[in-house]
Amino acid sequence: MSSSAAVGQSKRRAMPAETGVFVVLSVLCLAFAIRFPEARNGATVSVILTNLAEISIIAAGMTLVIATGGIDVSVGSIAGLCGIVLGKLTVEKHMGLLIALPLTLVIGSACGWVNGTLISRYKLPPIIATLAMFSAARAGAYVLSNGNSISGLPDSLTNFGYGSALGVPTVAWLAGAVLVTMGILLKYSKFGRSILSLGGNREASFLSGVPIGKVETRVYVFSGLCAAIAAVVMTARGATAVPDAGKYLELRAITAVVVGGTPVIGGRATMIGTMLGLVTIGVVQQGVVSFGKDVMWEMLVMAVVLLAAVEVDRWRLRRALAA
Repeated sequence: MSSSAAVGQSKRRAMPAETGVFVVLSVLCLAFAIRFPEARNGATVSVILTNLAEISIIAAGMTLVIATGGIDVSVGSIAGLCGIVLGKLTVEKHMGLLIALPLTLVIGSACGWVNGTLISRYKLPPIIATLAMFSAARAGAYVLSNGNSISGLPDSLTNFGYGSALGVPTVAWLAGAVLVTMGILLKYSKFGRSILSLGGNREASFLSGVPIGKVETRVYVFSGLCAAIAAVVMTARGATAVPDAGKYLELRAITAVVVGGTPVIGGRATMIGTMLGLVTIGVVQQGVVSFGKDVMWEMLVMAVVLLAAVEVDRWRLRRALAA
């Protein structure tokens, strides 16, 4: 057999990157369906999709970040800050949503730009730069709100948070649109190819003419933008802007991306895998609620799910190399 034929056969035998999360998700769905047959209905699916909305939006941006080999632990705090900004603009400044929403998105994008600039221009490690923003954005949310929540939001905003279209929650449609858009950007655009190239081999990307600084900065701008969109969803769903909103969103988003098959070292990414990872988180959340347990149990189960998905992925890679 020629070498090219052998390579082709090896590629045909290789399992998709989403294999790990698909196996784990299938096991979880089967177990919960057997244990709670009454939960197998459209209402449960609607609840899961609604609860996943803000995590999904943040995970879409996080997929781009991790594909470069970076990390963004500030997105939860940025979402909290943007929620307060939206509340102050609409309630205290009496601005209409046509002005308040774009300004909120600009604030999130600006936070992402600061992250990207610190990383690309000043060569700070992503974990350090985004950890600084994690603290600064959360502090900003408390300073702007004086530690208080902001209620009395416009009805049009809260109606969006509770609305539905074709039987699917409106926030789920928005989350799906963000995921699909980021997926198309990653897979079919020159920018997406530059992201994967940067994560795969930074030096080779530089030598091939990839504008590393611009690509890296734009990735974090997208991450900040996604955090701002998630803030709109959180604020609309809660009908209140809360300064500590968004806590642990970054951890759940990172978990969804990694469980979905995107390696933390970058160079490869799968938005479909991220979607499966998100559904896995949603199933775990609903299962924990069905068992009557609290959020600590959810975190414990997610730790096991993460390890199981990574181990299946490692088996997949070993099998592909041995083929």
